[in-house]
Parts: sequence; structure tokens; C-alpha cells
Amino acid sequence: MARAVFVPPAQWRHLLRASLRECSYLPDPIARGYMHDYILRRYRRFAPKGKKPENLDIRRQSRLRRAAKHTLSVLQRANEGYLKPLERVLQLSYGRIGKRRHELLEPLLTPEVPKDKDAVTDMIKQPPMFDEGWQPPKIVTEILKSQLQNGLVVRTTMRPLVKNLQPKMPEENAWGRPLALCRRRNIRKRWYHAALDSILPPLPEDEVKILEGLLSGTHPWEPVKRRKAPSGSPSTQGFLDAKFLAVGPPKGHTFEKYVNGRPHKITRRLMQGLWEQISILVPRMKWDETKNKWLFEWGSPKRGTQLAAVMDQKQVPDLFQGVDDKGKLIKPQKEKKQKQKAAA
Repeated sequence: MARAVFVPPAQWRHLLRASLRECSYLPDPIARGYMHDYILRRYRRFAPKGKKPENLDIRRQSRLRRAAKHTLSVLQRANEGYLKPLERVLQLSYGRIGKRRHELLEPLLTPEVPKDKDAVTDMIKQPPMFDEGWQPPKIVTEILKSQLQNGLVVRTTMRPLVKNLQPKMPEENAWGRPLALCRRRNIRKRWYHAALDSILPPLPEDEVKILEGLLSGTHPWEPVKRRKAPSGSPSTQGFLDAKFLAVGPPKGHTFEKYVNGRPHKITRRLMQGLWEQISILVPRMKWDETKNKWLFEWGSPKRGTQLAAVMDQKQVPDLFQGVDDKGKLIKPQKEKKQKQKAAA
């Protein structure tokens, strides 16, 4: 006997199309492309291969549908101007959290190809991972050190930070005996995974240029206009329908949708602050030939524009007219006496 399908294919198709439509309305150019590919990869990854929909586990269908609805809700609220969902979408798109952060870390962790036989022998002589004498990759410690030295990054990042550049290794255990080798190995392993979990990797150069162009205004940006929904025909259904009898009359105006924040109008000024938050968490790698190591530069918040005006020298006396040497306004009587003294 065939089992009934819990989630019909039409509902999955509706969720996919709605999610891709919301991705096209995102106000960031990098987020639009990344979230579109992210949604397609998620649906293709969990799509049944060679299986009929009626043979899938109902519990698995329920979990996947709940995750798909949650992703669609985050995209919808981000496009409506809710700050928390919009910040999360930008963090995911720029690789500050999520799967893309791990993808950006992979090129940094891959070992270099040995140039000659001597380099191969040196690589073979190195101790196994997390054993005595093992050292983490140099690029990991350099990024972590630069990240910890920047107080602004420490305050604004959403990731748990490792405060030590090396694992703290106690000399003795609780019984006053030397620490076992397996215990020392587990401490190094736990510290290394925590360090990788706290690192903010650099972005590709083309995306860094787009981000800097958005901040400076050289990259063109305009808010995406949403497509208007087709106007439906007026409902001819009566008031005493099944929903009215089961639920009751609809509620009036409430503040229920503003409990977790309020929607903002997406403008360039709003996006400027969000792009600055992302720029603060993006390191720029530069190779220093004199020191023979990588240097990292982090973004900084843009200061307020300084108000200044260019004036002619002849207009300077008129600018301070009616003010004494101390910068206080001159009363009318004192002003007359000063004019009389000047005339005499």
C-alpha cells in the first residue's frame, strides 16, 4: 500500500520560487548572487535522487520544510527592512558566518606544494598533527594575532574568540603527575578547532573592491524595486465562512509584528552602516617583503563629514560682526557706544 505524500511537490516548488524571488530583491549585489546559489545548492542537495516522493521519510520532510520556511522568512524580513535578518544575510554572503566562512578558510589551510626534494624530506620529518612538536599553520596565528590586537573587531564580531595564540598546557594533572600524551594532544586539538572557529578569513579581491566601492559611492547602487502583485478579483464569499466560524472575527491594528524589531526603509544611508560593519570584519592581506610575512589591515568606521566653508578675506569681518573679543553678543547700547568711540 503506497504511503501518502506529506509535502506535495507543488509546495516545494512554491517555496523554491518564493525564495529565489526574495533573493533577487536583496539590496546588496554580492548577497543577491550568493543567496541565489545557496538556495539552489540546498534544494539540490536534499532533493531525492532516484526515489519517489511517497517513499521519503515523513520526519525528514518535516525538518526540511521547516528549514525552507525559516530561510524564506529570513529573506522576506530582510527585504522588508528588519535589521537583524538583513545583518544575518550580509554576514552569510560575505563569509563572516556560515558555510562560506569555511570555504574561504580552505585556501589558507592547504599546505604549500614542496619545491624540491629537501622540502619534501622536511615535510616528512614534521611530527603528526597535534603531537609533540606540532605547530599550527603560521597564517592562522598571524590572522588570529592581528584580529585580537584590533579592539574594534573584538567588540563587533559575532564569533567566539580565542584569547591565546598557543594552547595553555598544564604541566601536571589533578593528581600532581605529568600530563599524559593523549591529554596534551586533546588540548592542542581543542584549541586549534576553537581558533579556526574564531578566525575571520579575507575576501577575494574583486569582492573587496565592490565593498569599498559601495562604501565610497563609486559603485552604482539603487534600491531594488519589487514587482507588484497582480490585482485579484474581489471576493464574493460571504462573511459567515468556515474560517470566520472557527477563528472568529479578524483582529484590528496591533503591534505584534513589531515585537522583534520594526521594518526600516532600505536606503543608501541604512546600507552604509551595514556595509561599514562588514568592512570592519574583513581583513586585507598584503605581503611585506622586508619582514617576509603577511600583514593584515582591517576596515575602520567612516568618520562624520567635516563641515567647512571657503570665504573671502573681505568677508571675515562681517562674519564676526556683533560679537566681542570673547565671542559674546554685544548688546545694542554697548554697540552704539562702540560706534561713537570709533567715530570720535
